[in-house]
Amino acid sequence: MSSDPGGAGPVIKQQEPLKPYTTFKIGGPAWYFVCVATPEDFRAALALAAQQRLPLFVLGGGSNILVSDRGYEGVVVHPVRRGLRLTLEDPASATLEACAAETWDDVAGFAVKRHWWGIENLSHIPGQAGAALVQNIGAYGQQVSDVLESVEVIDARSGAVKVLAASECGFGYRRSVFNTRVRGKLMILRLTLRLVKQARPNLDYPDVKAYFAARGGREPSLAEMRRAIITIRDRKFPFPRKERGGNAGSFFKNLSLAEEEFEGLRANLERNFSSRELARLEEIRERSAPSERIKIPAAFLIEICALKGQSRGRAQVNEAQPLVLLNQGGATAEDVMALAKHVRRTVYARTGMALSMEPELVGFTEQEIADFHDLGER
Repeated sequence: MSSDPGGAGPVIKQQEPLKPYTTFKIGGPAWYFVCVATPEDFRAALALAAQQRLPLFVLGGGSNILVSDRGYEGVVVHPVRRGLRLTLEDPASATLEACAAETWDDVAGFAVKRHWWGIENLSHIPGQAGAALVQNIGAYGQQVSDVLESVEVIDARSGAVKVLAASECGFGYRRSVFNTRVRGKLMILRLTLRLVKQARPNLDYPDVKAYFAARGGREPSLAEMRRAIITIRDRKFPFPRKERGGNAGSFFKNLSLAEEEFEGLRANLERNFSSRELARLEEIRERSAPSERIKIPAAFLIEICALKGQSRGRAQVNEAQPLVLLNQGGATAEDVMALAKHVRRTVYARTGMALSMEPELVGFTEQEIADFHDLGER
């Protein structure tokens, strides 16, 4: 059902299924669904939410969320304005403005074609540019926060538009003010990125290093870097496509441990695993500087717990990259939550490590979320 109140403003849909708007291809309907292209459209959505006394949720490319099978009992705002614009260029750099609804991989491809460095290792990540900023996407040694200059936002309470500098965005690992302190209070309209023209290939990650070592070891071009990242990601992260079930990208976050926490993990591996798994843990430890927190790949813990390929209903742990939970076609949110809970409980029981979920849960009750986080300690 659609309506156009007063003949002006955005078209408002009722009971719109959210499944097609997410890369997981899962989710029930939104009570109200509003496509917004302008600040005026967003203010109309705010007025609707206030009138109906309903919560409001901004849904971008749907790449880092899991929507409840019941859907969302509120107003879903879906940005649709796309566009890329060069705003400033000098001999060393280029400043690129991207609308929030622009597909992120198109932003990366646009930069690579124009020989601008800085986001090539972020190629082939699904979702919109605005959502990329919310979760501060990162891959193979780059983060979007590394190149952000500023972001234009609209206040979800007042409807006022303002610009935030990168320093005001509170960036961290998969974190920003947009998914923490001001979550749900600001909607991103456009972001401004500063990219460089001097070649800066980031080959630090083993997969990237191995890819180019197999091709002679010479310094790659920007186009070759993008091609390599796409190839590597396709091996591990099935890119959501219409012809098959989807996924939300990495479902679990990597861990960052203090030395004392690492010693606890080591003790659990000595007790519950073989010397082979313990040796792999020591190799991971050696990659961290003595003064740094120790980064433990969640995929390593999931793999050694023999969880690859396990499933609940139509949801499955990806064999190639177990950070990813797959919708094999027809999976429900209940399937995904049951599988994720099984993974978390198993990893915790055998390693003592509590994995954190990366996607945002939309439309779930507080009790459902609490049940998910229950690790079943005795």
